[in-house]
Amino acid sequence: MKRRNWLALAGALVTTACAPTMNVYSLFGDEVYTGTTSGQAASGDISLSNGKGTNCLGERHGTALFGSGNGHGLMTCSDGTQVVFQYTQVGHFSGYGIGKTSAGVPVRFTFGLSPEERAQYLGKDAQQTAAAPGAPPSPGTARGSGTGFFITRQGQILTNAHVVDGCKTLSVSPIGGAPMRASVVSSDKSNDLAVLSTDAPVKAVAQLRGAQPVRQGETIVVYGFPLSERLSSGGAMTNGSISALAGPRDDTRFLQISAPVQPGNSGGPLLDMTGSVVGVVSARLRDRAGGPVSQNVNFAIKTEVVRTFLAAVGVQSETATGGRELAPPDVGDKARSFTVYIECGS
Repeated sequence: MKRRNWLALAGALVTTACAPTMNVYSLFGDEVYTGTTSGQAASGDISLSNGKGTNCLGERHGTALFGSGNGHGLMTCSDGTQVVFQYTQVGHFSGYGIGKTSAGVPVRFTFGLSPEERAQYLGKDAQQTAAAPGAPPSPGTARGSGTGFFITRQGQILTNAHVVDGCKTLSVSPIGGAPMRASVVSSDKSNDLAVLSTDAPVKAVAQLRGAQPVRQGETIVVYGFPLSERLSSGGAMTNGSISALAGPRDDTRFLQISAPVQPGNSGGPLLDMTGSVVGVVSARLRDRAGGPVSQNVNFAIKTEVVRTFLAAVGVQSETATGGRELAPPDVGDKARSFTVYIECGS
């Protein structure tokens, strides 16, 4: 799944949603370990298993954001073994690496590569896929996930364009419901918005805030599916406030928010304390090495931009008529009723 350096700043504004997952094939000496690595293009988590009860977990840290660069990392295995490694990117979501265990065993691995491609780094024996019993398949493809929410009672879903960009297949899962296929109705990459269509049953629909202007300092709630493979599959809620009424370099399409967001949150609703949607979570500020400048500097697309986009593609959203303020848990309950998990296949 493709990622884009969406807006360039003194640092970099990076979309938050697509948490790509790449398959990893590794040789600890002659023993096969397989698993996945996920996170940002150059950095993320890594998880391996030999299929015999030994599992290894760790992190990789890159020095470049997109397409090329070097990185290093450390894994700790369930048998007490530690692995120090370094790696090189060869594509947006692919690369190879070498390392050594604490016992001196050489380690080689690739991620995001097909069996044929990884053979040039690991040797011809590595063309056999997932030799370890019970290990996951390694097709050399990347996946991503994000968040969306029902915007009409006909099953149309609003999300970010970058969540669905490059997806060959799409599925959406309401909280507590089974995954269902979805298709892209329309996408606006310039404003990072997209509408999906699905046959999923609609229990509730998000309502966009009415004419009352958003004020700096208002309390807000974010709901979505951050780091979905590691955190709760039932979604997560964070809260914060409206920090500024414009985005980077005074871009009036955005709100700056203090609520924490992570990869997987993109496309999710930003709600006021009545449970009305005031924005669509889209990005966070990152430095050039891929690390967050501050966890509290994040951005959402304003509902004014959303309304213009929906009108242009012939989708009629519902408008909130006001209402009393709710406690944050009640806003979260409201969000759960119309928020969906989106998975992209490539």
